[in-house]
Amino acid sequence: MSLEKFWENIKKIWIDGRGYQLLEILDENEESREAIFKKKKSRAYVLVTSKQISVQLVRRTIEKIKELGCNEAMMATLGKLTTQAKVLGEQENIEFVHRKEPLVYAFDHWLVPKHRILSSKEAKEIIQKYTNGKPEQLPKISVLDPTVRILRAKPGDIIEVIREIPEKEKLIEKYGEKFGSMVYELLRELTPAGREISYRLVVEEPEEFLF
Repeated sequence: MSLEKFWENIKKIWIDGRGYQLLEILDENEESREAIFKKKKSRAYVLVTSKQISVQLVRRTIEKIKELGCNEAMMATLGKLTTQAKVLGEQENIEFVHRKEPLVYAFDHWLVPKHRILSSKEAKEIIQKYTNGKPEQLPKISVLDPTVRILRAKPGDIIEVIREIPEKEKLIEKYGEKFGSMVYELLRELTPAGREISYRLVVEEPEEFLF
């Protein structure tokens, strides 16, 4: 993946996935992009680079975050993240995207349904309605799931998953006659009712607790 495509992917995560606005591009060169994203009172510093993220780079980034008055940060690289850099960054709540833990904006794919984190009020209503006040009885989704990472949901959050079938004409317009028609038929098999809503509890434990 080129740096430009990587940057476009990260922008989508922040803008489409998290509801932020691109406030300012601080720097743009052959090796990196630096920008600030904003949502209400939150300011996020984002660094996208093709180079390895070292502990020295993380230290410089921590200082820059403070200078810019940002309360969130992401460092994304096409390369490696050193162990020391990861430890230091996580102590400062820096979010990392790197070769071993990539993150691709998935919601453009026709197979991926809409996901949304419920508000505290909505979550309480759903828990009471479907589990009689016992959230652990809801189906689970791992905090490591790409959709959860895009939304930045935390363990204990409830995610609403909406799967619905777009109009066949729109799929054909987007994908062409043959593939659009095939997608439409597959989605009809997956969602016989045309629209389905489900809920998932975000958990830290993978695999054995997921169902």
